[in-house]
Amino acid sequence: MDDMHGLRVLHSARELERAVVEIARKNRVPDPARLMSQLCRAANSVEANIAEGMGAATVKERLQFLRRAHRSGSETSYHIRSGWDCGLFPKTMFWWLRDRSAVNLRMIKGLIVDVERRAKKEEAQGKRRSYGSPRSKRKKRP
Repeated sequence: MDDMHGLRVLHSARELERAVVEIARKNRVPDPARLMSQLCRAANSVEANIAEGMGAATVKERLQFLRRAHRSGSETSYHIRSGWDCGLFPKTMFWWLRDRSAVNLRMIKGLIVDVERRAKKEEAQGKRRSYGSPRSKRKKRP
């Protein structure tokens, strides 16, 4: 699980970010609120936080970064909707971006649940091990 390069959610987040950056490059529509810039930053933050979280040393840090990625994903979804409302990209692109963002949010949430579940399982196993096995209490024969 520590190998982030095999994570589908990371690849999906990267794909969304690339699409957003490409749209921003090609966009010739006036953007006085700088929504495209905000959308690019939010999409980049999702990918960066997933990568940083999967490289974290502790479960607590990993969950912190994954939750931050989820919040950035929510922000990305909001900016996609705002960009559509302002006419910054065509309808087909809006639907693709919206759907990809929703999929990313579900995958990030699933990853958070999985990390929490594994942490609880490891904690429970660690507690059992701390009591020691019956064999460890036996004295060795001389």
